[in-house]
Order: sequence, then structure tokens, then C-alpha cells
Amino acid sequence: MEAKNMLKGIVFCAIAGVTFGGQWPVAKKALQIIDPFYFTLFRYLIVAVVLSVILYMKEGKESFKFEKKGIILWFFGTMAFTAYNFLVFLGQKLIGDSGAIVGSVLMALIPLVSVLVVWCVKKKQPTRFTLINIVIAFIGVVLVVTKGNFRMFLDGSLSLLPIILMLISVIAWVIYTLGTEYFADWSSLRYTTLTCILGNISSAVIVCLCTKINYITVPSVEDMSKLILEMLYMSIVSGVIGVLAWNAGNKLLTPINGTLFMNLVPIVTFIVSVILGYQITGIEIIGSIITISALISNNMYQRNIMKNSNKCNR
Repeated sequence: MEAKNMLKGIVFCAIAGVTFGGQWPVAKKALQIIDPFYFTLFRYLIVAVVLSVILYMKEGKESFKFEKKGIILWFFGTMAFTAYNFLVFLGQKLIGDSGAIVGSVLMALIPLVSVLVVWCVKKKQPTRFTLINIVIAFIGVVLVVTKGNFRMFLDGSLSLLPIILMLISVIAWVIYTLGTEYFADWSSLRYTTLTCILGNISSAVIVCLCTKINYITVPSVEDMSKLILEMLYMSIVSGVIGVLAWNAGNKLLTPINGTLFMNLVPIVTFIVSVILGYQITGIEIIGSIITISALISNNMYQRNIMKNSNKCNR
């Protein structure tokens, strides 16, 4: 790998990790004013428009054709831009004050969760070492969620619903990521843009139904005016710049190297949360370190396997 491309990849992945980490504290404030459903819909409507302009300028109008892949594009788009966002932000709101921390740590788990999804879908069993790291990472998450108070599982003070919702959302994102294999001949920009557009259709239908049955209400103009900066960050900075930087960085570094930068997410979230006044506990820090260490350990293990495999093929 050329040093110049490696440096570019590092910069792109670092930008993505920082922007993704900053989105959780930003979302925390927004979710105090607007529900997760309208929040997601408005956010990705903006993202879809911006990405569509960029795609049109770079690849032309032909790139908007589905090529008889509309249904599968819609499925993957619904997984990422509807299921993931609806559930993860609903879970964050239900958890409350520490929801941003929990969400960021769970997002860092994506590389390990993908191993389990591949195991279920493709019957590709992970190694014992990887399974051990998954268990260790999960222990770290439990420490973050409970803050070391394991009695919460027994006395009913801990609701498992938001954690389950957020775990399902992580699985939905992993499924979306695996979907890139079906569009290997497409640019990442095209795949992201078209899935975002179709995912928004699913979001709009669900939001309309939830509004119809009075589960949620349309946010007022006054409420939306309070969230201009938050919405700009979530859509432009995190939704467009972050995603494009992530795709570009992983293309230059390869995913096995790029996913290491996912560890920046909880670190940045912790820093921003503390700056905004969140009282972080030592147990939360320890739990996050355990989870991040498991992720790094498994990543280094995979690197060694790939190096040995390449040597054997020479």
C-alpha cells in the first residue's frame, strides 16, 4: 500500500470516527425535543438530497437506475436508514442520560456483530479466539449499561427493551453493510445514495402510520427551529461527510484496517459528553476499555491470519 494512500485512508477513517462519535451527544439533545422517528426522517431527507446532487455531478443520471435491483436495494436501505436509525435512537431516548454512551459503545461492536451475522447467514463459523473476544466485548457493554450495578437485572430497575432495540439496530446496520457484496460493481456513493432514497420511503410510510394512530405527533416549526444546528450536524457532518469519509477510507485501507477507527466512536462520545456536563463513572470507562480492547485484539488476530494466508499463497 502506498504511503500516500495509507495516509489519506487514515485521515478519512479518523474523520468518520470523530463525526460518528459526536453524533450521540448531539442526538441526545435533539431527542429531548423531537421523537426518534421524525428525527430520522428529516435527517435522511436532507442526506438523500445532498448525496443525490453529488451522485448526479459525479456519475450522471444513469447512476440513478436500479438495474432490476430495486427490491433488494429497498431492503438494504430499509435496514440502514429506517430500522437502524429508528431503533438505535429510540433505544437511546428510552435509556435516558447515559443513552449516548451506551449507543456509542454498541456501535463500536459492529465489527464483532458482523462475525455473528456472517455465521448465521453464510454458515461461516468464527474461530474460538473470535468468540472469546465477542464474550469479553459483551461483558464490557454490560458494565457500561449497568455501571457495575448488576442488581439492576434482578430488581427490575433496568429495562432490557432499549438495549434489545439497540442490538437489533446494530444487526440491521451489519446486514446493510454486507449488502455491498451484491453491488460490487457499483461505487459506494451510488449504493449509499440509492439505498438512502429508498430507505426514506419506508421511513415516511412508518412515520405517517405512527402519526395517524397518534403514537407520535408532527413537530412544530418552533421545535424544529431549536434544532437547526443539531440537524445540520446529524445530516451534513455525520450523515454525508462521515459516511463518505468512511467509505473512502475503507476503500484505501481495506475494511480490516478501517474498522479499527470504529474505536474512536465511544472515545469521542465520552469526551463530548463530559464537556457537555455528563458525569461519567469509572465503571463506564473500564467497560468501554474492555470492549475496545476485545475489538483491537480480534482485529490483530485477523491480520495475522491474513498475513499467514498470503504467505502460503505465494
